[in-house]
Amino acid sequence: MTDSEKLDLLLSEVQVTRKETREEIQQMHAEIQQMHAEIQQMHAENQEMRAENQEMRSQIQDLWAETHDMKKDIQEIGRKVNRLEVGQAELKREIYRIDRKISDTYNLALDAWGQAVENRTWLEESLQKV
Repeated sequence: MTDSEKLDLLLSEVQVTRKETREEIQQMHAEIQQMHAEIQQMHAENQEMRAENQEMRSQIQDLWAETHDMKKDIQEIGRKVNRLEVGQAELKREIYRIDRKISDTYNLALDAWGQAVENRTWLEESLQKV
């Protein structure tokens, strides 16, 4: 093989290698562009997720505030129920006292009525003797 043939063979191999390298570079470039598009897509999705996360945090904060207000309301209702229980116990005692007074008054009225009947009977008997 002559030097010229060797050179032609070498040149042809270099050209093939160069062509293959260009194709590989173009393929890598396409892959890089595809990766770049995917990264941009992921970035957009990440932004959306951050916005959703912020909205959820806001909603959680609102729910926490509502829960805190509800706890305060429940505690206030508990205090009112306790006061009602105390008031109810006082009313029961007062009703018992009033019931005793009514019973005593009723018994006194019966005694007075019975005494009046006895007095009338005694007066009538006394008047009949005279």
